[in-house]
Amino acid sequence: MSEKKKIRVYVAVPTTGTVVDGQEYVRRRLEKKYADEIEMVYPERCTQRIFHDFARNCHVRDFLASGCDIMWFLDSDIIPPDDVFDLITKHGDKWQAAGCPYPVFMTTSDKDVTKKVVLAIYKKSPDTGWLHAGRVPTAGGTEFVDGVATGCIFLKREVFDGMEEPYFEFKYRKDDRYIIEGEDMGFCMKLSKKGIQFFVDFNMVCQHWKRVDLMDVNDYALEYAQNAINAYDASIRPQIENALSASKQLGYAKGFEAGQKAGKPASTLWTPTG
Repeated sequence: MSEKKKIRVYVAVPTTGTVVDGQEYVRRRLEKKYADEIEMVYPERCTQRIFHDFARNCHVRDFLASGCDIMWFLDSDIIPPDDVFDLITKHGDKWQAAGCPYPVFMTTSDKDVTKKVVLAIYKKSPDTGWLHAGRVPTAGGTEFVDGVATGCIFLKREVFDGMEEPYFEFKYRKDDRYIIEGEDMGFCMKLSKKGIQFFVDFNMVCQHWKRVDLMDVNDYALEYAQNAINAYDASIRPQIENALSASKQLGYAKGFEAGQKAGKPASTLWTPTG
């Protein structure tokens, strides 16, 4: 009986040499857990992360030359879940591109300059056609979305068919070099034009490790909570005030009606004017 052919996954980790420790442990566990189904293939050299788009393009060229079946982009600060390869072994026949969401600290629009923690999946705006951070279901389940941040994505070889280099590219405003399109968003838009969406299992969420000042995290948490309270108050308070006003109006109207039935002259009955 012939041995089942393993799926060869090219592991592309754009880095200058450092990788968060937890990722190394998870990759070792993945090698053992899926040893009968998946072969993890590593590049011969470390691609420098200067800049992100250059590193990713180098990895794509090496992947296409490797003969591997699937490319796995895994950023050096991302720790995937222990069952991430289920996207391949259980759902691999459903998609050309797949990915895992993870939290990012970012502004959600040009109008809202306040940074927020959102999960990095993207859906097209019905008004502009551009990508925006999409809501992540709390109950899990699977879905096709228009984009996933490139820190943990899987791409089959056919994704790159007919696609011209550079596959990934930062785009800047000419006068001040302000980034108008990130390399990840631009790549997602290229796939979207080809009719390719990303398959996502919302039970699989990566950890995103950053070095931060804990006081900043604490202050952010307090500010975030207070903003949520203020937003709730601004939404609910007018409803309560309107309900109380309507209740008073109804009470006055019933009192007036009862007084009239009791035979009291109208001049003795008072009704509110506002």
